[in-house]
Amino acid sequence: MMSVVSALLAAILFGHAAVHAASAPRWAVAVLPSGHEFTLEVAASELARQRGYMGREKVGPREGMIFVFDEDARHSFWMKDCKVALDMVWLDVHGRVVWIATDRRPCPATGACPSIVPPEPARYVVEFAAGTAAVESLKPGDEIVVLSDPPLR
Repeated sequence: MMSVVSALLAAILFGHAAVHAASAPRWAVAVLPSGHEFTLEVAASELARQRGYMGREKVGPREGMIFVFDEDARHSFWMKDCKVALDMVWLDVHGRVVWIATDRRPCPATGACPSIVPPEPARYVVEFAAGTAAVESLKPGDEIVVLSDPPLR
């Protein structure tokens, strides 16, 4: 009986996550405190979040990717199989900057690939080309407005 209940619960939770990912937009626009707009690819499914910028040759000067999670947590990232350096910006549910990891370089083909873990929980992570956070003068407490249709969770 317990395994049936567990299986039903897992199916409900998995179905819930799949519905969220399926109804998430593919693209969004981030408006930074400077007023500059960035086109964001949305990574809302588990597979899209795992893949991220892996294998990409470049990130444009007004491009980025937003990783959407169902709950606030200390979501960790790494630079495995990435080919470009990135700035990572963790946002709370209201779009306020929680933490910034700047100029994160791709991991070497062999050897360690450390995780990048924020000190505080966040709901979203936005990745930009390395140097963007400095050029935009981003700092914790700033608000990034993310516009999409449908809206992110």
